[in-house]
Amino acid sequence: MRAALTAVLALAPALLLLAACGGTATRPSPQYAPPVQAAEWPAPVGSVVLRRQAPMDDAAALDIGLAVFDPGLAEDVTSHGTRGIFPEIRRAEVRYLPVLLRQALVDAGAWGVVRVLPEADDSAELQISATILHSDGLRLALAVNARDATGRVWLQRVYTDVTGPGDYPVPAGADPFADLYRQIANDLLAVRQGLSSAEVRAIAQVGELRYAQSLAPDAFAGYLVADEAGHLRVQRLPAEGDPMMARVQRLRDQEHRFIDTVDEQYVDLVDDMRPTYDLWRQYGREQAEYMQGYQQRLQDRDSAGRRGSFAAMQQTYNTFRWSKVQQQDLRELAQGFDNEVSPTVLDVSGRVFRLSGSLESQYDEWRGILRQIFALETGLGLAPEGQ
Repeated sequence: MRAALTAVLALAPALLLLAACGGTATRPSPQYAPPVQAAEWPAPVGSVVLRRQAPMDDAAALDIGLAVFDPGLAEDVTSHGTRGIFPEIRRAEVRYLPVLLRQALVDAGAWGVVRVLPEADDSAELQISATILHSDGLRLALAVNARDATGRVWLQRVYTDVTGPGDYPVPAGADPFADLYRQIANDLLAVRQGLSSAEVRAIAQVGELRYAQSLAPDAFAGYLVADEAGHLRVQRLPAEGDPMMARVQRLRDQEHRFIDTVDEQYVDLVDDMRPTYDLWRQYGREQAEYMQGYQQRLQDRDSAGRRGSFAAMQQTYNTFRWSKVQQQDLRELAQGFDNEVSPTVLDVSGRVFRLSGSLESQYDEWRGILRQIFALETGLGLAPEGQ
C-alpha cells in the first residue's frame, strides 16, 4: 500500500501541471453515484453510547452466531460491477463488517461466545444476519435481522449512519461507523433484558435440540413442537445422560472448534484491511460529497472553477488519487483474501483432517465430516442436507 500511495503522490505535480495548462478545466465523469437517503430508511443513529451489562450467570449468557453479511448485490453486479460498487471490495466487506459488530457485542459484556460464522446456523441460540444496502465513506446502511433458536424475531430493521469531516482520518483501532454497531448492540440488549431466566434457558434447549435434529431427525423427532405463533418450544427433553445426546454435544463442540480456529482469519482480515479500507472510505466520502452536488455544478458551470484555478486542479487530483487508492490497493487486498485463505487442520478422535478452499467451503466440508462421524458412531443414516 505504501508503494502505491507513493506512486500516486509522485504523480501529483504532473497532474496539477496538466490541469493548469489545459484549455478548459475538465470535470471528471461521474464514476460514483451514491443514492440519496432512501425514503424507507430511518434517520442516522447519531452519537450512541454502548450499554454494558454482565450476565447474571453463565446460563443467562446466550451465545451469538453472526453470519457473514449478504453483499446486497444483484448477480450481474457481483460479476461485473457497476458505478461506485466494486464486487471484490463488497465481498471483503461482508466479512469485515461482522467482525466490527461482534466487537461491539463483546464489549457489551452481556453475551456468551460471539462467533462470526461463514453461513447462518438456525440452531444458534441467537442468530444475526445482515444485508449491506449501501456502503461508502459517507454512509452505511444495513438491514439487520436477529432471531433466536425458537424462531422469535428480536430485530428486523434498517440501521443507517453517516460520517462527518471529523471522522477522518480514522484514529487507530476506531471505526467511523462505530455508532451504528453500538446501536444494534444496545437494541439486542434491550430485548435480552425483557426475557426471563426461564425463557433464556428454553432458547438454549431449543438450539441444542435443533442441532441434534439436524444430525438425526428421526431419532430426535417429537422433542420440539411449534406453538400458534410458529415458535418452537420443548415438548420433551432427552433422558439425563443420554449417550446419543452426549455425542451430539461433542460434535457441536467440534464444530465450534472449527469456527474458533478460522475466526483468527477474520480478525487478520480486519487488521490487514483496516488501513487501506479506512483510506478508501475517506476518499470515498470526498467523492460521494462531490457527486451529491454534481448536478448542481452542471447547472452552474462557473462553480467548477476557472481554467487553471486551484479548485479545478484540486478537484482533478483528488478524483485521481481516490480512484488509484481504491482500485490498486483495496481491490488487490480483497481478491487476495478470497484466493489465499489458509488451510485448517483439525483433529477428531485421533484422525487429522486438513480443510482447504474458501472459509465457506471449509465450513461445509467440516460439517459434512461431523455428520459422517455421527452416522458411523450411532449406526444411523446421514440426515439429508439442509435439515
